[in-house]
Amino acid sequence: MQRLFDHILVPVGFNRNTNFIIEKAVQAANHFGCDIHLLHVCTPYLPISVFFDGYFSVPAFFNTEEKARHKMKKLVSKYRNRLREGLLLDASVRSGSWDVQMKELIITRHINLVMIPRHKKKFFGALVHEVNVNELSLQSQCPILTVTRDFDVKHLQNIVVPVNDFLPLRKLSVATRLASQFNGMIHLMGHRSSRYAEDKRNIKHLTMAYQLLRDYADVKVYCSSKEGKNVADDTLAYATNIQADLIVVNSGKESVLKGWFSRWFGNYLYKRSAIPVLTISPK
Repeated sequence: MQRLFDHILVPVGFNRNTNFIIEKAVQAANHFGCDIHLLHVCTPYLPISVFFDGYFSVPAFFNTEEKARHKMKKLVSKYRNRLREGLLLDASVRSGSWDVQMKELIITRHINLVMIPRHKKKFFGALVHEVNVNELSLQSQCPILTVTRDFDVKHLQNIVVPVNDFLPLRKLSVATRLASQFNGMIHLMGHRSSRYAEDKRNIKHLTMAYQLLRDYADVKVYCSSKEGKNVADDTLAYATNIQADLIVVNSGKESVLKGWFSRWFGNYLYKRSAIPVLTISPK
C-alpha cells in the first residue's frame, strides 16, 4: 500500500514553538516513513517590533538571512540523527512571504503534509497567524496539520469528520487510513438545516459517507447530526465535548467560524481549536 505521507514540510520561526514542532514532525516522520524539510522565510518586517493580531513581530535586524541560516544549520545537526535510518532531514532559508514560499516549496518538493505549530498563547511570532492555512491548502492541494503540544501521532483514537453538502472523499480517505492504523473511531458529524432542500442534501451525503465507511473500511464509525448555524463552531464544540484527538476539515466555508467578523478577518477553526486540525482541500 502506498504510504499516506512521504514528505513533510515544517515552517520554522525560531521561537519557543520551534523545537516542539520539529520533535512532533520527527515523531510523525518516523511513524509514516517520511523525509522532513525545514523552512524559514525572512519576511521584510518593520525596523521595530510591532503588535499585530495578538502577536509580536520580529524586528528586521534580528532576522537576517545569515543569522537564519546559522540557526537552521544547528537545528538540522540536532535533529537529523533522531530520524530512523534512511529518512532525510534538510532545510532552506528564503526571503519573501510565508504563503508564497511555502506554496512554491510544496509544489517543487512534492510535499504532501505541512505541520504548523499552534500555541494557545498569542505572543512572539506564532506562525499560525502568519500563514493562511485555508488559502494555502486550497491553492497547493496539500493537507496542513496545525499541531498542538498534546498531539501524539500514535494516539488518534477519536477523529471528527464533518460531512455536509457533498461527499468528501479526500477527507474520508485520510481519516480512514489514520483511524485504521491506530484502531481508532471516526465520528461523522452532519449539519442539519432549517431549509428543507439543504437539509435533505446534507442527510443524503452523511448517509452515503457512513455507508461507504461501513462497507469498505475496517474502522469503527459513529454517525450523528446536529442543527446549528455554523459548521465550524458545531464541529469544534462536538470535538471538544468528546475529547477528540484530531479534527479533519475541508478548507473553505467549513473552516470559518460564525459571524461576519470571522469571515472578514479570517477567524478559522484551526486558530481557535485546542485540538489538532488537519485541513484538506476538496478536489
